[in-house]
Amino acid sequence: MNYSYSLKQKSESLQIFWEITVKLLVISGLILFSLSLYFIALYTSGDDIYGIWLLLIGWIGIVFFQLSWFANLLNLLALLLLSTKPKISLLLTLLAFLLASQTFWFVEIPVGLHQEKIYIKELGLGFYLWYSANGIFILAALIETLRKKSKR
Repeated sequence: MNYSYSLKQKSESLQIFWEITVKLLVISGLILFSLSLYFIALYTSGDDIYGIWLLLIGWIGIVFFQLSWFANLLNLLALLLLSTKPKISLLLTLLAFLLASQTFWFVEIPVGLHQEKIYIKELGLGFYLWYSANGIFILAALIETLRKKSKR
């Protein structure tokens, strides 16, 4: 009887450990996302573009089939569903990561009304912080999915 009690204690301790781990990962991802806004995300042939600017105007990219910005919305929804529907949250974070990966394909950004373009020379620290946050959200959703599954 004493032996089974200690196994139950260990199981509860592991659950608490993983719960705290998920929370720390989400906080870390949010910190990386927040930091990404203050750094240059894209070095271009024109002015360099900061993450905050991309967050504000990135939705316009849908007109040019540049959908990376929508990873932000998927991640937001995933974080809102993380504790109640971790499997859906995991799926959303994976989709967000795929959308975010589209940024690697960008070589130019249309500007103005007369088919003017600026060229992307290099991805900046702001981009890599944002992209890393996406990866951390996947890890948090994966751990939460496994944690909820093992609870049953």
